[in-house]
Amino acid sequence: MISSRHALARRTATSTALILAAATAAGCGLPDPGSSSTAARTSQTAQATGTASVQPDAPYPADMDHLDDILAIGKGRELPQDAEVTSVSPATNFAASYPGGWGYIIAFTATDTNIRTYVTTYIGLNGEIIERYPTVRPENKDPEDVDANSITNPWEWDFDDTVLLLERPLGRGWLIIRHSPR
Repeated sequence: MISSRHALARRTATSTALILAAATAAGCGLPDPGSSSTAARTSQTAQATGTASVQPDAPYPADMDHLDDILAIGKGRELPQDAEVTSVSPATNFAASYPGGWGYIIAFTATDTNIRTYVTTYIGLNGEIIERYPTVRPENKDPEDVDANSITNPWEWDFDDTVLLLERPLGRGWLIIRHSPR
């Protein structure tokens, strides 16, 4: 009985050694414990740079795949007609300033006419208001997740829990959706 156990153990050890040798020869070595997968590195890099698309309390990741879902949160969230969305990102600065808060920044481009029509429809003011009001003031913290210094002659308007930030002359815009527990 003891010799049969020894024989079984030898056969198992031999088989394991043969399998490992074949895997190594085929280039399928065991992973190095010091390395991490590409997915893990991407996630770690995103977290380190503050670009992770998942916010703890947000209903969806901040990415193009979830754009329709993000726009469907609440009511009246639309983009100008025929707008081209260039990016969707998390509003991390807003979220950091409000415990439980989350938000999205949807960057887009659209024509002058479509942006003015959007302002008239969703803000309820004539689209010409864009020229009548000053640029974003430095003390204004509403567009905290967008660098207003990189925008030529910025204009913004708050409505509900949304900020519309536009570059003048018209063409680029950002729809900033924010939510915080009340």
